[in-house]
Amino acid sequence: MSTTVRIPFFKGRVALHAILEAAGIGQGHQVLLPGYTCVVVPNAVLYRGAEPVYADIDPATFNLDPAALEAGCGRTWSPDRLRAVIVQHTYGLPADIDRIGAFARAHGLLVIEDACHALGSRWQGRPVGTLGDAAFFSSQWSKPVTTGLGGWAEIVDPELAAAVSAVAARYPRPGALAGLRLQAQYLAYRVLYRPRLFWGLQGLYRTLGRLGLVIGSSTGAELDCRMPDDYRRRMGPLQERTLARLLDQAAMAAATRRTNAALIERELERHHLPLAHVPAGCDPVWLRYPLRVGNKDALLAAARAARVELGDWFLAPVHPNLTRWEQAAYRPGSCPEAERASREVINLPTHPGLDPAEIARIVGFVAERGTRP
Repeated sequence: MSTTVRIPFFKGRVALHAILEAAGIGQGHQVLLPGYTCVVVPNAVLYRGAEPVYADIDPATFNLDPAALEAGCGRTWSPDRLRAVIVQHTYGLPADIDRIGAFARAHGLLVIEDACHALGSRWQGRPVGTLGDAAFFSSQWSKPVTTGLGGWAEIVDPELAAAVSAVAARYPRPGALAGLRLQAQYLAYRVLYRPRLFWGLQGLYRTLGRLGLVIGSSTGAELDCRMPDDYRRRMGPLQERTLARLLDQAAMAAATRRTNAALIERELERHHLPLAHVPAGCDPVWLRYPLRVGNKDALLAAARAARVELGDWFLAPVHPNLTRWEQAAYRPGSCPEAERASREVINLPTHPGLDPAEIARIVGFVAERGTRP
């Protein structure tokens, strides 16, 4: 099994940026990534002066389609400019790292795993985060473990690990006041969060973030693909201690998510709804359980009114931006499967705050209100 070096950052996206910086990826280079992701991922590429190049997803797994990578040669990406591929393990389902890795080796590319959804998941018995040259994880509110905000890099290659560590050493830590605010937000989340409060707390958090009263997940600048002034930061000491403690407990948290995913699948079968596709060799710890519906917008609106926790990931190829995709260098129509998934896919929670009755209520709500795509 590969060993890794763990390096904490203020956010997972900053860990990605540091990996790109350490690898010397910048002006004039291209980086491949799936056209079904959060805008902060291509932002990290753009902030380095490089160009994000999008490849379509497999409609069954929502991960990069290996065939789409090769098909883009000379059309969307140039062999002379391409330097890396970012492999997202969407919803916690490991991507086909064997085929993607073979493609990367053939073209001399760095393989960077976007493991933000997939802590604890395994591919062919190997843990996600050790499958490529480097990986980045997130400990933001909605991720497998949360420090409020935060993230870290896991580096397999020793030379790259030393380079990322050197980059991190140049990044400042957040000030003491910011650290205390984050800790207060984290404690408030632990005390207040309940599945039936999901929509209300989400709305409150976003409102307070816009007003600058809490430290939000993404700034307005980031949604406009501009780099915030304080983007390059390490993780604060309070966050680091919380992260270390939570990672020690990660196996127990993953076991709970597995149990909840099994309950979801039992309820889906009971209501004659389709299960997610899991290819051979994949052992996912589902962060969110994906399901296609034909009335996504209406179903989410009804869920909000009924206080039923459903997720909207991803609303767009560069979530959550519903328009102006070109700012993130995404060309509309270039990834049709990703765009279709954005219109159709909702996701069900698997977090430890659920119980069997709540899972049954959520799936029953979808079965009653949802329509087939």
